[in-house]
Amino acid sequence: MLKTISRLVFITTLLLTSVPSFADFSLDGKLKLTFPSGAVKEVDFPLSYSHKDFDHTFVVGSQSFAVSGQPESYSFAVLLKSNNYVWIQEFSKDQFKSFTLTLGEHNFSLKKQVLNKPVKGDYILTIDGKDYFFQHTLAQINFKFDDDGITEISVDGLVASLGINTSKDPCDEFEEDSDDKKECEFNK
Repeated sequence: MLKTISRLVFITTLLLTSVPSFADFSLDGKLKLTFPSGAVKEVDFPLSYSHKDFDHTFVVGSQSFAVSGQPESYSFAVLLKSNNYVWIQEFSKDQFKSFTLTLGEHNFSLKKQVLNKPVKGDYILTIDGKDYFFQHTLAQINFKFDDDGITEISVDGLVASLGINTSKDPCDEFEEDSDDKKECEFNK
């Protein structure tokens, strides 16, 4: 009986003195933005969570946030402007034409590309090799986290490509067998 009580006291003491553990994670990132003017900006873009005692910090690019604990998720709002350029608050104060981003092992790109069937803004967002098109002018890239970093990436306001909408051939605008078409085909 005394042995059982001793074990119970020990386990209770252990549970009462245990502090919740939070695992830090840090993903190196590189962001490359191309602006409507043609200017290109490349910056480091880390994504991390760290804590020391009761100070918890979540970093997204150049922004740092004091948080109460490890975040479960985070989202980038992607705004397709009426002039067909894009803005993401975490990336730039200005609108831009395209971007590439690596976060750890994940790769993202947004590029303009004229397709056979028009898509909103002529944009293709590629996440880890999977293509998406804007369905609305406001979209989201959502991240879920665990102790090691990103566990899931999902999107809202975008529709996945089925692979049947291919790039428009720029040589199609020339008449068949014309010198211009032959030159275009030669220069592909």
